[in-house]
Amino acid sequence: MKIVWGIFLGLLSYCAVAASPRLVVLSPNAVEMLFEIGAGDSIIGTVAYADYPEAAKQIPRIGRYDFIDFEAMLLLNPDAVVMDSGSISQMLMNRLEQFGIALIDTKVTQIEKIPERLLQLGRETGHESQASRAAQEFNQTLEALKHQYRNRAVIDVFLQIWPEPLTTSASSWMNEIIQDCGGSNVFSNSVNEYPQVSVEQVLLALPEVIIKPVHGDRSQMDTKWQAWPEIPAVANHQIINIDGDLIYRTGPRVLQGMMQICAIIDTARQQKLHHD
Repeated sequence: MKIVWGIFLGLLSYCAVAASPRLVVLSPNAVEMLFEIGAGDSIIGTVAYADYPEAAKQIPRIGRYDFIDFEAMLLLNPDAVVMDSGSISQMLMNRLEQFGIALIDTKVTQIEKIPERLLQLGRETGHESQASRAAQEFNQTLEALKHQYRNRAVIDVFLQIWPEPLTTSASSWMNEIIQDCGGSNVFSNSVNEYPQVSVEQVLLALPEVIIKPVHGDRSQMDTKWQAWPEIPAVANHQIINIDGDLIYRTGPRVLQGMMQICAIIDTARQQKLHHD
């Protein structure tokens, strides 16, 4: 992918004389990263669903994941656009490249890469020291979680992304979180990242935990797993809801979600050991 850096040197010069560049940020995870390093004030426009922290809700909206009001974006006169090449369509990317505005890509495919993005944004906004602290704290917490849980007895996990059609995740991102918590994603070997599965397939997999990431609409409540008590997760009451934003967004809050998943898996592990 070609990234336009036509005025990147000018952006660096701007940072040297100003408190922070003017940024349009096109992904909620990048908004969270910028606030994490103390650079939230540099955001002059963002997209729908960029709702954390609370201050982010006051930033003007110029689009969503599948639409950008380019006229509104250009009227803001940003020094750079922060985006995630993994979550933006190629069509929108092509349009962005046509404007000659510096593009800062914050794509993350592995949790351990988040500190690198924090440091990158710190350099580009003049918040190097805050970014360095945030990156160090993230690394320390991540390593502590891995050390605590990764080598414990493995628990089989079914991640229910959506109830109808029944959908799970086999993405490397989710596999990494579950594995580092000492779990095994029962559909980790699926060809697609977000495969649709049947109840029969879940019955055959016999997950010991069912984790359901929930958003505001509560639609995850629809699947009535109690009809299949032969599933260990059902029999042992290990069907747990968590805040989906904490594990889907590739930003610093993912560690909060990971902590919850590790605790959920460990509860099932302790219950299993007690029964055995």
